[in-house]
Amino acid sequence: MRPILILQHEESCPPGLIGDYLRDIGLPVDLRKLHEGDGLPETLSGHAAVVALGGDMNVGEEERFPFLLEERRVLETALRDEVPVLGVCLGAQQLAVAAGGSVRLRDEVEVGWYTIGTAQPDGLLVGIHRRDLVFHWRRYCCLPPQDAVVVAMRDGEPQVFRWGERAWGIQFHPEIDRQTVLGWIADDPETVDRVWRGGVKKLTKMTKRELYRSAVTCGTLMINFLEASGARRRAQGEE
Repeated sequence: MRPILILQHEESCPPGLIGDYLRDIGLPVDLRKLHEGDGLPETLSGHAAVVALGGDMNVGEEERFPFLLEERRVLETALRDEVPVLGVCLGAQQLAVAAGGSVRLRDEVEVGWYTIGTAQPDGLLVGIHRRDLVFHWRRYCCLPPQDAVVVAMRDGEPQVFRWGERAWGIQFHPEIDRQTVLGWIADDPETVDRVWRGGVKKLTKMTKRELYRSAVTCGTLMINFLEASGARRRAQGEE
């Protein structure tokens, strides 16, 4: 079977529930830790799909993090060859730029639980309601190219976009598990206290309450991605 290529940017942003789900349903995973110097494939003929995860760095920091350029090369290859792609937060930023769009620095960091926003019918969001809460931690907003479809919008910013029929970028974090997200909160309490009403204490309490529903959303999202993009069939050698 062809594996799913997962691109990780830092140790604190692991595949989490996305990786767990793929392994649970028997799909192999090829995890590349870019921050540790793992190389990237020249072609994607041996992979079923690409999942680009989040990270604290951003588009525009290529001098400090040169693997961002290599990752965009892989994403451009995926778009050209119609290999399924799911970009998560930083991965969505990278996908937007690879597709010919850009990103914009927000006025303030967005941290916490927010709705997906107004959405149009799309294969990625089947069974996911626009009012479902998902976790955000981002400084930048994606500006997809004109030929992309903005699937979900909140407060004037794209939350989900699709390029072509096989590539999606999402600005939230469905992959988070308890250890990962509580670690983020504990590592940057100053930001949380500044941007989330009630600060660390209230965000931690809400996070513990929402984690189960967030895990269900992640599973639904991955089912949809594998089916709508054709990644499952590609993994099994059926296309």
